[in-house]
Amino acid sequence: MLVSGRERRLRRLFPPFSGRSVMLPIDQPVSLGPLTGIADVHKALPKLLAGEPDAVICHRGVLRHVPADLPARTGLIMHLSAGTGLSGRGYVKTLTGSVADAVRFGADAVSVQVTFGTAEEGAMLTDLARIASQCAEWDMPLLTMVYVHGADPVREPGKIAHGARVAAELGADIVKVPYTGTPESFAPVTEGCFVPVVVAGGERHFDQDALRDAVRGALEAGAAGVCVGRNVFQHEDPQRALAELRATVHTDPVFRTYHEDVPSHV
Repeated sequence: MLVSGRERRLRRLFPPFSGRSVMLPIDQPVSLGPLTGIADVHKALPKLLAGEPDAVICHRGVLRHVPADLPARTGLIMHLSAGTGLSGRGYVKTLTGSVADAVRFGADAVSVQVTFGTAEEGAMLTDLARIASQCAEWDMPLLTMVYVHGADPVREPGKIAHGARVAAELGADIVKVPYTGTPESFAPVTEGCFVPVVVAGGERHFDQDALRDAVRGALEAGAAGVCVGRNVFQHEDPQRALAELRATVHTDPVFRTYHEDVPSHV
């Protein structure tokens, strides 16, 4: 049986030994400016990548500086949309690249963000559809970061579920969403989305037990992994933070593997 390029790339992001993924997004400085932990890219990247996340998500400028001896099991995801806090509306994203650009950089997937509930929602959905079409041409997986402007995920989980389903309907292979607070409220998000859902780490938590509980809750509700940035690179020991996430996501026997549940997706 022939394996498509898309399937090969997805297996780099979701290793078959668990069927789940620990993704490390480091794209935040475009929106927020230099951040503690990744302000010095040359110093931060080798240390972060030594923790062997299953994938790292970054813009093209940082992608250029990823070491050539990147661990073979760490996938590269090129982020193709941006908006800055300098505008006062950094949640409004515009395209900054193409799938062809990502191929030239050696990426294993691309990502775009859609912020629902804004006047620019239609334009962002158009961008999502355009990139989904390019991904189909190149057999490139597409991660869509889903947020709902002004919505509290804990109080309005239905809006998160709606946004996740829209992203899948328009061609996303993976959907990233904020956690809704409990396994019971998050289950409709994963059940209503027919592609893998990964949960965002959000702002820096100083209570590691609370973060671990949130990750476990999301996995219990059917999440296929996590997408955690600041709670790794702003941690006093980023490699330990990654190791703890990997232990929770990949080795906890309580959770079913994504490959076992939905083998056709990966």
